[in-house]
Amino acid sequence: MRVGCCSSMRRRRNSKKMSADDVADDWLPSTTMSGPGWKARGDRKPKEKRVPFNRPTPYQIYEALPFVRRYFMYWMKHTFDKEKLFINTFQPLKHKPYYGVPCGGIGCGAIGRDFRGGFCKFSLRPGLVEHKVDVVAADQFILSVRENDRCIYQKVLSAADVHRSSGQLSTWDFGFPKKNVHYRGLFPRSWTTFRIPDLGLTVVIRQVSPVLPNNYEDTTYPVCLFLIDVENTTNDREYDVSVAFTFRNGTGNRRWEREAECSAVMFETPEDSAEQVTGVSLYHRISGMPCTYGLASTHSKDSVLSVCERFDPSKSGGALWNHLMQTGDVPSLEEECAINAREMAVAVSNRFTLPPLSSKTHDYALSWDMPKVHFGSTGRSYHRRYTRFFEASEAGSAADSLCVRALRLRHKWEEEIEKWQSPILTHDKLPDWYKSAIFNELYFITDGGTVWFEFDENWADHEAHLSNYTKEKMKNIGRFGYLESWEYRMVNTYDVHFYASYALAELWPELELTVQSEFTDQVYHSIEKPIRFHMEGDWANVKTASRVPHDLGNPADEPWIATNAYVMHDTGKWKDLNMKYVLTSWRDYVVLSEEHQEFLHHTWPAVKMIMLEALANWDQNGDGMIENFGKADQTYDAWQMEGVSAYCGSLWLASLRVSIEMAGLLEDGETKKLFLETLNKAKKVFVDVLWTGTYFRFCERSRSRETVMADQLCGYWFLQSVSPEMADDLLPSHMVRSALDTIYRLNVCQFGNGQMGAVNGMKPSGVVDREYIQADEMWTGVTYAVASLLIQQGEVEKAFHTASGSYLTCFEQTGLQYQTPEALYESKFYRAIGYMRPLSIWAMQWSLKKHCGLNTSKERLPKLPSEHAKTSEDTVKRVETSASEDSSSLGYVSDYREEKTASTRTR
Repeated sequence: MRVGCCSSMRRRRNSKKMSADDVADDWLPSTTMSGPGWKARGDRKPKEKRVPFNRPTPYQIYEALPFVRRYFMYWMKHTFDKEKLFINTFQPLKHKPYYGVPCGGIGCGAIGRDFRGGFCKFSLRPGLVEHKVDVVAADQFILSVRENDRCIYQKVLSAADVHRSSGQLSTWDFGFPKKNVHYRGLFPRSWTTFRIPDLGLTVVIRQVSPVLPNNYEDTTYPVCLFLIDVENTTNDREYDVSVAFTFRNGTGNRRWEREAECSAVMFETPEDSAEQVTGVSLYHRISGMPCTYGLASTHSKDSVLSVCERFDPSKSGGALWNHLMQTGDVPSLEEECAINAREMAVAVSNRFTLPPLSSKTHDYALSWDMPKVHFGSTGRSYHRRYTRFFEASEAGSAADSLCVRALRLRHKWEEEIEKWQSPILTHDKLPDWYKSAIFNELYFITDGGTVWFEFDENWADHEAHLSNYTKEKMKNIGRFGYLESWEYRMVNTYDVHFYASYALAELWPELELTVQSEFTDQVYHSIEKPIRFHMEGDWANVKTASRVPHDLGNPADEPWIATNAYVMHDTGKWKDLNMKYVLTSWRDYVVLSEEHQEFLHHTWPAVKMIMLEALANWDQNGDGMIENFGKADQTYDAWQMEGVSAYCGSLWLASLRVSIEMAGLLEDGETKKLFLETLNKAKKVFVDVLWTGTYFRFCERSRSRETVMADQLCGYWFLQSVSPEMADDLLPSHMVRSALDTIYRLNVCQFGNGQMGAVNGMKPSGVVDREYIQADEMWTGVTYAVASLLIQQGEVEKAFHTASGSYLTCFEQTGLQYQTPEALYESKFYRAIGYMRPLSIWAMQWSLKKHCGLNTSKERLPKLPSEHAKTSEDTVKRVETSASEDSSSLGYVSDYREEKTASTRTR
């Protein structure tokens, strides 16, 4: 179904001619702009100023001094190339409050979009996101309007702030009024509306990327569609309208702007083809890797299509701008731009007549063909997954084919996106913020430095540990990887993927199965290379056998060969990685592989080995329960646990229960008996040591001992999401409900006025725990996980209230949309933008389907109170869209009684 046509705009149609002011006052957004999604006006500013975390307490600084000294030496080693750092602790990335929905499929590199209309933040180099690059001046849409053979209007369709060198594109008009730009983002689509009241014109650019659930071909394409609707609302004026699309070489990074000679060539499909497409390919290089941009548009009977094969984007741009103004077409080339120039841009344009009270649509495609890539070490090359489907890709000449295929599939893609999203978007019992969040948080699957490669038999030369089972899976589906964060440059960080994997499991299960199969092989693998770890200063091998690796490598080095790039701690000692592997193996076996015995046989030996290893090495007193060793030995890598801990203990209980089941299925009676006996002992220890009567304390011994941890039932949550009856064997249900009620009452309702999600640690007195870094953070992904558990326990309303704080603070309050950080503080700070863990919002969707029967005949989702009816005046002010006529939906507010929270609130 076609959407986004501006003819649906609601206006009063008067017989008399409307003035510019009348049009401006009368304008209401179209139905496509007013649906669910994240919305902003071009002059939007964040309500609240935030910066990266930089204020540890004096005691935290004192404790960290040995680490600072060790890390400083490492940091200095990479003074001239900070990209080589797996984490740049001293120079964290600062967010940019202008990001919108990114362009592109999965694993093919992505191109960012500014909600005001600019192109920015390229991540075409595998695993590296060029966040510091500003909007690229030459990558634009230009609107030209002629009346009576005279140009009466010509502007760049962008209100983004563009920084240009002296004289660069000086003839171009970048002055589009910010207040006349309106944006709606709903990944993988967005709508940007440009209003020109003086002419009664409205332009809507609908951006569409082929991110399609359970689609393992089109979803890999490095392409984005821009379907442009132009509407003339005047009663008596006819216009000749041109829409030009321009694009230059490089990524906006000065390092690649003049890297190599460029060239361009026009292409077009045969005239007798079903739908004729014309465009231009621009050949260049990025970091030594050949790349071709493709721009194209479809032909229309009542339009004139023109192509510019080259112009100089570093000069004034006058030749293209003036020719467009004089004729309504782009010139075929700019003579001053050499055929092999080091800086080159191309353009494609449509010119058409627009009668009064009419609208027309013209469709454009952008592709980036970068088929063969390498990581920072250049140790070996990889073919991107999409090359499997394009014969010309090996020669680097598939940009034209990508554009043609995208334009011919545009209707099918939008129909598939509608079919996928509509059951959620039209559900009257789901909050509007959730309808936006569930899709918009998925931006990271495209924009997370994601890679998706074709299998290569030569990988075995350096990866002898790869099993035949995993290799067969990779042959069928390829190899997948995504970053922990834009600034935590590690591929497939497993302790975080544990949470985020619900997005893959729900939408692309074959990818999740392949990732899990690969980590199975990694359990047996070891890297016998001693290294000193920054935090504790201890020495150990980079990768220990019988341990799940923390990550599969730094993209600035050589992922999959140089695994465990994270050298802050010796993760061979971490208590959560192995347990998370066990639980994920069970989920993927039961739900994704449809209980495929081959997958079970592949994972069980690794599960059995690491469980026995844990029992032998981590149960220090033989009571059946593993203990933490007093350092940050789990995903909360700055929050120390000692002795029995709620977080690792719950993961251990759930892993034991899963291992019992797997042993029974494979008729390993002796192991089943051992794990059953261990579970019975461990459950008693967990309750005896940690249960306070209302919640499970943080750990047995540490400064945070009595803290209420938001993630204290992590293992229970994960197991209940898959096998509720097995989770019932872990802990008494009244304890689980009491602990959840305590978390909601303290960590949610007494943090950030109850509107910021679940803080990691809250003392029973209602004071945020600030004993350790990370205790006083709200982890966005963990908040979604806690909400998922609340849904599983039937507390749907509390779940939506909890999760809304994470989304609304990032997207509506602080300008962190489409770059959701790992952590937010109660005020001022965030940490690690562009983070993987918030994909765990798909665990909420998973739980709504499994535990509430969402969109089935057995649905048990309660009717939630009206968001507007339950929202206080202060909350309205907090989440409304800044300076926007088309305000975003308000946050969901729980019915948790105010008097109950007021009695204990201390902050």
